[in-house]
Amino acid sequence: MSLVEILIGVVILALVLIPSLSVILSETKAVTGTRDHTQAAFVAQSILETARNYKFAYLEADRYAAKPDVQKTTFEWALKNDPAMKERLINNIKYEVKDAQVEPVKNTLAPGEPPILVLVKFAVEYSGSDRRNHRLDISTALAQEE
Repeated sequence: MSLVEILIGVVILALVLIPSLSVILSETKAVTGTRDHTQAAFVAQSILETARNYKFAYLEADRYAAKPDVQKTTFEWALKNDPAMKERLINNIKYEVKDAQVEPVKNTLAPGEPPILVLVKFAVEYSGSDRRNHRLDISTALAQEE
């Protein structure tokens, strides 16, 4: 085998391997981006499960504006102020809760009654493995159980 044949073989091998490696690396980045977004959804889901564990009367903080001690026990206050709920670190990515709102929905069937439905809105922001900022907006309604 001559040196020319070896060089031609190396060139052909490089022409086949370089595009293949490029495809593998780009797919790895896509999987990593999906993992980061899935973890943001996991953080949001755990926050919603926490909200469902609160008594309905303690979801909204504005209801207790005159009682700051009671207000600090509400879900809305915890979502806006408690570092354990506002920030999570998973796989060296910091997930932060932003723009949190808990709004009661007026009961149009019984205007004098307290609300039986609240809207919970927040966003989970993170800087992914791709070094770009991402945001996952979440909104749901929680109804009072009888």
